[in-house]
Amino acid sequence: MSIFNLHNVYKQASDIVSKCTEGQFAIIDENGYPKVATRSCIKVTGINEAYFSSNVSGHLIQSILNNPKSSVCFEKDGNNITLVGKTKLVTDFEVKKDLWLDWFINHYPGGFDDPDYGIIKFETEYVSLWIDRKVYKFQIADLKQITSRCGLMCNSCEWKVPNNCKGCIASNSRPFYGTCRIATCAQEKKLLHCGLCDEMPCELLKDFSCGDGEHCDIPKGARIEVLKMWS
Repeated sequence: MSIFNLHNVYKQASDIVSKCTEGQFAIIDENGYPKVATRSCIKVTGINEAYFSSNVSGHLIQSILNNPKSSVCFEKDGNNITLVGKTKLVTDFEVKKDLWLDWFINHYPGGFDDPDYGIIKFETEYVSLWIDRKVYKFQIADLKQITSRCGLMCNSCEWKVPNNCKGCIASNSRPFYGTCRIATCAQEKKLLHCGLCDEMPCELLKDFSCGDGEHCDIPKGARIEVLKMWS
């Protein structure tokens, strides 16, 4: 994987997706060919998950049941977020009820009890991004590797290899530059990372993640978003 600050890229991509009301949804049809259609997006969880609605009796859901491999592309202001993964039909009634939108009544006259009312959940496995004229590619599993206390993704840190840094977890809160106050705090509380703390985000963490210093997050709050995902 290329060296870039993955926590920052994750926040950038998630912010772009959160502003999109629709995405280009691609499936594999019954003949083994890709088929793409524009779909209104109901809900997203960062770049990890996305929910859409479709008729249970329709072609889209039937194709997904036959082959769950799929892709979603979101576009905003010249930035492209392409997510590759698998989609499944949501059968939990409470989830379907929570995701119901008023305008769905035009498609499902029976309301959220309508047997043809379907919700599909897309789960990302691979990410390909074009943000601010830069390309980023990584596996979603890279995001889920807990490599720090504060939400920094050490495996994509530009300082890791040149300084032979083992990260704050492996080094007992002493990365290459010295003792880390955030890591020490989490370690003293016997927490794997700050996302497990009842005080998250505390003022110390916000200073690191949302401040204006040279090594603070861009965009602000990136590490906090990663911690939410980890927890």
